[in-house]
Amino acid sequence: MFKLGVQIYSVRDAYAADVKQSFKRVKEIGYDGVELFGALATHSAEFLRSCLDEFGLELCGFHTGWAEFETEEKVVNTISYMKKLGCKYVVVPWMPQKTVAEWQETICAFNKLNARFREEGFVFGFHAHKGEMIILENGKCAWEMIGEQTPSDFIMQLDIGNALNGGQDPIALYKRFADKGVTVHYKAFSKEKAYDCVIGEDDIDWKAVIDISKNTPECAWVIVEKDAQDDFESIARCYTNLKKLI
Repeated sequence: MFKLGVQIYSVRDAYAADVKQSFKRVKEIGYDGVELFGALATHSAEFLRSCLDEFGLELCGFHTGWAEFETEEKVVNTISYMKKLGCKYVVVPWMPQKTVAEWQETICAFNKLNARFREEGFVFGFHAHKGEMIILENGKCAWEMIGEQTPSDFIMQLDIGNALNGGQDPIALYKRFADKGVTVHYKAFSKEKAYDCVIGEDDIDWKAVIDISKNTPECAWVIVEKDAQDDFESIARCYTNLKKLI
């Protein structure tokens, strides 16, 4: 059975102001862990690890920007940082590519990094945004290309809300690549309110999504993320509504 985490970007202003207080409040809501984001230079790995330990939170991943992988020196630094932090899941959060050729080149880079990080004991992957849902000139969306051309140990971190916003059927897309969804993002989306809503009060069939997660042995973490409503109340409502459905 998967654990419940939250992407700390959901409360980004509070996190920027006070890491410890943010972790404390996340723990009080009931979440098992947090997924971090941001430039590695913002906080030392040792500081973040001590904060996680202080409040009994697990680390369910780190959204690591592409800038942290651009050179061999940066790759070595990222590996060292994640080892000190004790982070198993290293996920690229976003890429700007728009064409088949650009994505082919990026997928090749993903595969090389995946092999490198796997050798070091990590699980590497990519997070979905609306852009990866758009049909390209080859008749496929980038998410399909990534799913078909990356190895089985590559994390395809589908974002349910982003998939719906991009015009895809999130249930069908999640089901298709579920065995690569070691971590998955549960994000609410409403055609009327866009991201300004919470899980269970939007347009997504969360029972169907949860059933896929439950029936996928590879799914270790369900991670709640909020783009809008940068506050603790909204992630608390997401947690409460999810617990009623699980």
